[in-house]
Amino acid sequence: MTSLATQIAFKEKLPEAHFGGELPDTSSAILQARIKDLELHLKGTRLERFIGQLYEELEARGISLRPQCYLSDQWGCPSGVPVIGIPFYLADPQLTQIEERLGGGAEDEREIMMYLRHEAGHAINYAYKLHESEEWQKLFGDFGKPYLETYKPQPFSRKYVLHISGWYAQKHPDEDFAETFAVWLTPGSKWAERYKGWGALKKLQYMQEVMAKLGRTPAVVTLDERDVDVGEMEETVLDHYRQRQLAEKVDLQIGDQLDEDLYNLFEPPSIADVRADTLIRAERQSLIAAVSQYSGVSRAVVVSVLEHLTERTSILNLTVKRDQPHIYTTRLTSLITALTMNHLYTDRFFEND
Repeated sequence: MTSLATQIAFKEKLPEAHFGGELPDTSSAILQARIKDLELHLKGTRLERFIGQLYEELEARGISLRPQCYLSDQWGCPSGVPVIGIPFYLADPQLTQIEERLGGGAEDEREIMMYLRHEAGHAINYAYKLHESEEWQKLFGDFGKPYLETYKPQPFSRKYVLHISGWYAQKHPDEDFAETFAVWLTPGSKWAERYKGWGALKKLQYMQEVMAKLGRTPAVVTLDERDVDVGEMEETVLDHYRQRQLAEKVDLQIGDQLDEDLYNLFEPPSIADVRADTLIRAERQSLIAAVSQYSGVSRAVVVSVLEHLTERTSILNLTVKRDQPHIYTTRLTSLITALTMNHLYTDRFFEND
């Protein structure tokens, strides 16, 4: 746990992620540039190494398919097409820093490989049309099921593997397959031991059998149609983040109804203490990650709740004791988790009566 003084110093170096604040001079030019004009590419970047690692892992598992990778607006695999889109901001150090500031955090090396393995699972599924088989549908479900952005997972269910945070395998049968493939592919995952006694083990055993059978056979689908290629992105970097913010914004309509909870969570105004909203901003990324990972609540809802609590805390001039930041962070994590879980399962944050 870092000290509050260190957290505050870090915040001052990396300003709060909003568009009204001042950004470092080194970022101003790139923010105003059209993404297509940045001429971003994979060759020569660190992503090339990660893609190479993915290909080595596929080879080690006896799989000949090498899904083509390209830079896009987000992680993705176009439905039915065995190609992998990688977020453009990971191809440039400056853009990665901007993602940290304006996007709430960029993937580290471990997470990049996790996403690559997941998207490779989609690519394998599409390349061999596995989802059309009766066995696939019996194990994973109806591939044609509507794909909803908001889903209500069953936390700690043993029917699904655990890979991407938020119980992501439960989102859709296609995601269940991709997550199962990613766990199966990951070197040293020891999936047979780790998932012993789980319902998910049958899915992993299926993966082992079907890949042994199809791994060296030519793909049925070899399309290279891309959703959003970085060379087609007309918007500026700043507009990209503005559009993302608008798309993810959740209208909370909470007002001052949580003020009493905040009074109980933090300390009253005091010149001697540190402002509570300063601590919240310093812990913003870790709070979002922690709540999203274990609740299954969408990141957009978590971010919106956190921003509301930050604003109300600032208006109320609440403070924290300088030497006890972890106590307030723990309390705040619990409050945000309770609020977002209520919203997920009841479509509201609290009872109005």
